[in-house]
Amino acid sequence: MKVLDIRNNFSPELASKEAALVLFKSGAVVYPTDTLYGLGVNVFGTAAMRRLFLIKKRPAAKPVPVMVSSMAMAKALAVIDYKQEEVLKSLWPGPFTFVLRKKSVVPYLVTGGKDSLALRIPDNDFCKRLLADFEGPISCTSANVSGEEPSVNPREIQKRFELEKHQPDLIVDAGTLPLSDPSTVIDLTASKPRILRINPTSKERLMSILGAMNVK
Repeated sequence: MKVLDIRNNFSPELASKEAALVLFKSGAVVYPTDTLYGLGVNVFGTAAMRRLFLIKKRPAAKPVPVMVSSMAMAKALAVIDYKQEEVLKSLWPGPFTFVLRKKSVVPYLVTGGKDSLALRIPDNDFCKRLLADFEGPISCTSANVSGEEPSVNPREIQKRFELEKHQPDLIVDAGTLPLSDPSTVIDLTASKPRILRINPTSKERLMSILGAMNVK
């Protein structure tokens, strides 16, 4: 695993370009987000997705969340109507993941065989750079072995993966992130939005926006 420290001796701009190159080559990158460190691969690459499952020891039947750079990219991957778009615009970018109906272009390897897709636009400068340099959607699952607690400390992540046969190719070290829960997950595939997981720090903002909707 190569580590790029963007706090001290490596610029975020160059780190993003190197990370994008790793993704182009079907590699896996650990990168900072506005919640936890994410594990990114090219979601349209079969070999890359299979590497992600090996690195995380994650069942292939479990869907993988995806980060996108814009509403336009989100609409290229998922079916989004006017009402859903208004909700997305109100909460993106930020710690909110939305489950939507996927379009046929999205491989079932990403969605665990399901017809829905989890999308997110993180509120993080490095994520924005990486998405711009890669010019495509990237997996946004937490950088940890499945079943283990995710970490906000890149050095802890590095040490944990060093014990494994399958490892990420690159870690972008932005230092220890502020303590945070994973993103809030909201299912918009049914007529009424449903909260599947909630980040306590985002609850007040979420409820103020969805208060007029029948959320359960």
